[in-house]
Amino acid sequence: MNSQRPVVAVIMAGGPGERLWPLSRPGHPKPLVAIEGETLVGRAYQRALHVADSPDHVYLIALEADRQAMLAALPDLDPSRFLGEPMRRDTGMAALTAAHAIALDYPDAVLAILPADHIMRDETAFTAAAVEAVGLATDGDGICLLGAVPTGPRQEFGYIVPEGLDEGPRPVDRFVEKPDVTLATELVEAGALWNMGVFIGDVRSLIATAEIVAPALHASARDGAKALRAGDSRALAAIYEAAVRQPFDRAVLEHATDLRVVPCDAGWSDLGNWPEFVRYHQSTRGDDGGDGGVFDWREPGSPPLQVLGAEDMIICSTPAGSLVATLEASALVRPPRVDGAPFIPRNARVIDKPWGAEYVWAETDRYAGKLLFVRAGHSLSLQYHERKMESMWVLAGAGTLEVDGHPQAISPGNTITILPGTLHRLTAQIDLSVLEVSSPELDDVVRVQDVYGRA
Repeated sequence: MNSQRPVVAVIMAGGPGERLWPLSRPGHPKPLVAIEGETLVGRAYQRALHVADSPDHVYLIALEADRQAMLAALPDLDPSRFLGEPMRRDTGMAALTAAHAIALDYPDAVLAILPADHIMRDETAFTAAAVEAVGLATDGDGICLLGAVPTGPRQEFGYIVPEGLDEGPRPVDRFVEKPDVTLATELVEAGALWNMGVFIGDVRSLIATAEIVAPALHASARDGAKALRAGDSRALAAIYEAAVRQPFDRAVLEHATDLRVVPCDAGWSDLGNWPEFVRYHQSTRGDDGGDGGVFDWREPGSPPLQVLGAEDMIICSTPAGSLVATLEASALVRPPRVDGAPFIPRNARVIDKPWGAEYVWAETDRYAGKLLFVRAGHSLSLQYHERKMESMWVLAGAGTLEVDGHPQAISPGNTITILPGTLHRLTAQIDLSVLEVSSPELDDVVRVQDVYGRA
C-alpha cells in the first residue's frame, strides 16, 4: 500500500452458517469448513494479508467460544489480534465493535471488513478491487463497498444499485435485498451488483456515520470495545446481551449518504446454502457428486450411513448429525430445534444448580455418573479436586472448558479428562449437556472463584 495511513483488515468469523447444517454447527462453524484442504477462514486470512499493509494489521472477530479452534486454523495470526465476542449479535455489533477497537489503536486507519466464510475463484481480481477501494477510501475519507459482477439473476443475494452505467467505481444509489426473479433480472440488466458484504473505509468516517444513523448500536459497540480492550468479560457479556441484533448493511450502510461501490469480477460465492455449496464444487471440479447426481460429503468420525436408490440428493454425515435431502429441499435446511431440555436418564437424582442442573444417574463404589446441564451464558466455578478424577463427554451445545488457565472450545463429540489438582471451569455459550463419569463421589471440590458466591 502506498498510503502513510495504516490499512487494517478485520475478518468477521462469527456467523453460524446454519443453512449448511450439519457441515456447520456449534463448535465447528462455517468458517472452519475445509474446501480442497483449506478452511474458509484460512482463505480469508490470506485474502486479508493482501489488503492490510502488514500482517500485524490483520484482526479476526469471532465467538470467544471458538477462539482455540480459530487460532488453530490460523497459526500465523497473532492471538492478541483475536477479538472475542461473548455471544452472537449479528454483523452490526461485530463490525462496529471491531471498528471501535481498531480506532483505539489506529485512529487514522483505513479499515477493511471481510467475511470469513466466502470464497473467490479469482483471488487476484479480488485483491485488485480491494486495493482500488482502499485507495478511494484513503483519498476521500468515505466508505467503499465491493460488488460482485452477477452471473445471472439470483434471488438469494442482496443487490447494490450504482448510479450510472460506468464500469468503474460509482456512487451507490440504493440497496435491494433478495428480490423476486423478475426484479432480479431487471437489476442485473441495469448493471446492479451482488452485495459481497465487503466494505472498506476511513475508520473515523465509519464510526461517525454509525453514530448518526444507528446511535444505540454505535453506543453498544463503543462500550463493548472498551470492555474488550480492558479484558472485562463480565461487562462485555452484559453489553452484548443488551445490544440490538442487526446486520451492518441494514443498520448503517443503507442509511449512509456517501457510499461508493467498486465492481469485483472475482467469481465470488457466499456458499450460503447447500445448493450454492454444491454449485461451487460442480463448477470448480466438474463433480456432480457421483451416479444419479448424488452429492456425498462424509466427515471422519461420522457414524455409518447407507443410502440406496437415491437420485438428485445431498448426503452429509458428520459426528454432529446427518442430512439427506433433495437438492431443491436442501435450500430450506436449518439445524434441528430442541426445547433446550437435556435428555434425563430414568430414575436420575436431580440436583438443581445456579448454573443449571445435575442429574446423577449412577453411583457405585467404583464410579459416579452424572449429566451436567449448563444454561447458556452460565459457568461452573473455577475449581479443582484434591483426589477426584473426571472424564467428560460433550453431548450437545457449545462452550469453553478452561484448564489451568487455557480455554478451549468444546462441542458435541469432544472428550476431556480432568486430573486431580487441575484447575478448571466449564462455561456454556449454547445450552450445554455434558456426560461426566468420575471416581467415587467425594466432597473434595475447592472453589477458587465462583460468581454465585459459594464457598
